[in-house]
Amino acid sequence: MKKPIAVFRYILSIHILALTILTILRFILFFSNIEQTSGVENPFPLIYRAFLKGIQFDNAIACYIAILPTVTLLVVALFNKIPRLLIKSFNIYYIISYTVIFAISVADIPYFSYYFTHLNNSIFNWFGFEGTAGMILQETSYYIFFALFLLVVISFALFVHRIGNILLKQPYGNISKRNYKYYIPFVFLVWALCFVGFRGLGRYPIRVSDAYFCNNSFINQLGINPSFFLIKSSSQAKKQNKLANLISAEEAIAYVQNTFAIDSLPTEKSPISRNVNFEEEPKNYNIVIILLESMGVNYLEMEYKGKTLTPYVHELIAESYYFENFYSAGIHTNNGIASTLYGFPPIFEQTMMPSTPNYYKGLPTVLKSIGYQNLFFLTHDPSYDNMYAFLSENSFDKIYAEPDYPTGKIVNNFGVQDDYLFEFGSNKLNEIAKQNKPFLATFMTVSNHPPYVVPDKFKDAGATDNERIIAFTDNSLKVFMENAKKQDWYNNTIFVILGDHGRVLGKQNYEMSLSYNHIPLIIHSPLFRDSPKRIKDFGGQVDIFPTVMGLLRQPYINNSLGIDLFREKRPYTYFVSDTHLGCIDDEFFYIYNPVDKSEGLYHYRENDTHNLLQEKKEVAKDMKEYSTSMMITADYLIQEQLTR
Repeated sequence: MKKPIAVFRYILSIHILALTILTILRFILFFSNIEQTSGVENPFPLIYRAFLKGIQFDNAIACYIAILPTVTLLVVALFNKIPRLLIKSFNIYYIISYTVIFAISVADIPYFSYYFTHLNNSIFNWFGFEGTAGMILQETSYYIFFALFLLVVISFALFVHRIGNILLKQPYGNISKRNYKYYIPFVFLVWALCFVGFRGLGRYPIRVSDAYFCNNSFINQLGINPSFFLIKSSSQAKKQNKLANLISAEEAIAYVQNTFAIDSLPTEKSPISRNVNFEEEPKNYNIVIILLESMGVNYLEMEYKGKTLTPYVHELIAESYYFENFYSAGIHTNNGIASTLYGFPPIFEQTMMPSTPNYYKGLPTVLKSIGYQNLFFLTHDPSYDNMYAFLSENSFDKIYAEPDYPTGKIVNNFGVQDDYLFEFGSNKLNEIAKQNKPFLATFMTVSNHPPYVVPDKFKDAGATDNERIIAFTDNSLKVFMENAKKQDWYNNTIFVILGDHGRVLGKQNYEMSLSYNHIPLIIHSPLFRDSPKRIKDFGGQVDIFPTVMGLLRQPYINNSLGIDLFREKRPYTYFVSDTHLGCIDDEFFYIYNPVDKSEGLYHYRENDTHNLLQEKKEVAKDMKEYSTSMMITADYLIQEQLTR
């Protein structure tokens, strides 16, 4: 046997043993929490799939560990050498590396059983507390895991030592010059396999959200490697809130309590929770929320050859409640989804759908508790932006996405077009309606996102592809709504149509682009008797949750930063980009840059670029206090896990 083959056998043997041990530990985790699968119809195919995903995650960790010895030893072997010191060094390297990995995996078993989540960045908060180690050692139920860890590590170390000795003691043949044409490609192939192992075979590098594929949270989490999860959690550790030095959390909360007229101690742990009740009889109307990709108000003003690009949206506005001064919470789709459904603003560049999902008491949560079925329709890969993980953990029963659609309908990396998304969703809603159970259905379109795929029918609908795709999206919405009108469920449904965010369009007068946050909000239903109505009051995506609950007259606990736009008024609304905080009313636009602490106050209606900060100090102060208090309170509730 030639030396590169011998080295490969050494590396592969350790690799396979590590995967075997990690799989055994996953079985222990499974049986420790097997009750979590009760009630799952035919769970075995799902569990089998979770274990397959688990091997993929385990292999990623194992390949990261293997890359150093793989590169080093195979290069040395090409020179017909297997140095004794190098093998012994890599024996120690493997033992130390996997001791850490096995320690995390074993500790994860009781941790998961207690917290129903894998070890994450929060465990580092414990290191500063005296007595933590003693507390763990006093828990006798952990002794079996200490014993398991020792058994695993000792067995692994003995195996590594043995296979290393085999490699060193047995004679192996050298590579002759004529054989290099076989062994050099072989070495490169092994390196490539190692790279593929830690990256994965998918379109994107392997992510925690790739483990999520069903409605059972435990089965979803079963496939995740604990070390992989901990690394990702730590890498997304929260940076200090950029507004933290402006006002304390206590002051911010007190301000928000006063703004929301919370004059008594809340019944919930959250300091801003408030009970909302109605005199009218509660309703169980269906709710359809349509988030239109990048649909800013500016698009409604665009024309081609003297005609609007969005004729149907204008038609819908003329039949509905239309909010003229409505703003997205942020500038990313994950912001738009989470803020709309759960009533919390994003914290600048931080994703609202991290690998460790935050849990919210929002519209899906409340509606599910009163018997609604919650559906979400995506066009693309469900793991994109951790959407599947976030939505499935926050009360959605079913998420339809790219794997559910025919491959022939997939047009680009973002999946299917808007027209097919609506067609597919409409058919599903027709099926669901037959169950005589109310539903919350949320659609997230994507066609208005580069790269544009403009159907032939719309090649002459605008001067640019961006204009053409807007016309296409408008028409797709029209077809969906017209089909809905033919269904029995339409007459018992409220439609909420808005942008997930806008887009930078035209000349920008300020550091913060208003066109990126100013979006339309249309609330339409045949149930309304006083529509159409144009509403000038200011609002934002965080207000959708309480506003919809108000339309349903369903009693609930509002623990969000939102208000019912039909019953309450905001003095201002606020929003963020990745780098700036904005606050706006009918006259002024206030901007704060937390990096360089700069501020601006403008008469935005006139596109006036003169900074009024000195002339209108009190106005700027009020807007700054309002927006920063809301943001810091939201951040406090998220960090203290008081959002659900």
